[in-house]
Parts: sequence; structure tokens; C-alpha cells
Amino acid sequence: MKKFIFIALLTLSYTMSFGQNFSELAKTEFKSKESYKPAETQVLTCANYLFNTPANQAEPNRLNAVQYIIKWMSGTPDYTFDLGEKAMNLTGENSDLLGLYMAAMSKVVLENSTQKLSSDEIYSQSEKIVVKYCAVADNKIKPSKKIKQLIKEIE
Repeated sequence: MKKFIFIALLTLSYTMSFGQNFSELAKTEFKSKESYKPAETQVLTCANYLFNTPANQAEPNRLNAVQYIIKWMSGTPDYTFDLGEKAMNLTGENSDLLGLYMAAMSKVVLENSTQKLSSDEIYSQSEKIVVKYCAVADNKIKPSKKIKQLIKEIE
């Protein structure tokens, strides 16, 4: 799992460049298990930023936000993330969608931190967030086939 997250991080790094506002996030290193808990507020801020900004705007900031989230996800001792077959079917081979899905997963667990959510519950809530984002044409992100199908179902 951690290997997959690392590969996703490298893919995202290759497709975009670094930026200014979130440039400090790119330098962040989590040095201990205790360093992940205080980062949760920033992770949620990054996730909310991604879902409140069109994909074609501030791309360097979006990359830094996604990278920070992935770093946090790959090491946090408080949460476990399942990037299984359903997630891959949802995002297809689109690294931007995968980054959004990972941000949605983080958002879901952090906004529901008082509950122990199952992998299916995390997936379901994350799917809704990503589909809702992709359904807005102004967000300028190309949905996968699965997301297109889900958008048609909600319209």
C-alpha cells in the first residue's frame, strides 16, 4: 500500500510543478508518529482547497496540497486507507482523479474522526465528494468512465 502511494506521489510530481503558497508543504517531513496528529488540520485545509479550486487553476499549489496529503496518508498511525480495486475503477488511470480521491479519503476520516468508519464507508463518502466535484464543469477535470456514469445517475 505504501509503495502504491509512493508511486502515485511520483506520478503526480512528474505531471505538475511546485508553487508558491503551499511550497512549504513540499518540504515537510514527518519525523515521528507524533508529528502526524498536529498535521491533520493542514491536511483538511489542503483537501478543502482542492475541492474548492478548479483543477486548471493554481496547479502548483494543488500539487503541493496533494503531495502533502499523500505524505500524511502514507505514515499516519491513526488511520488506514484502502486504495483497492473500487478506487482504481473510480479514478481510472487519471493521476489527478487519484489525487482527488486520496484527498477525499483524508477529508472523510478527518471530518468523522470521532467515528470508526469502515473502508466501504470511507469509499462511499469519498466517491460522492469526487463525483460532486467532477460534475461541476467549471472545475475543469476530465471524469473517468465510472465517474461519468455516476454523474448521469445523479442528474
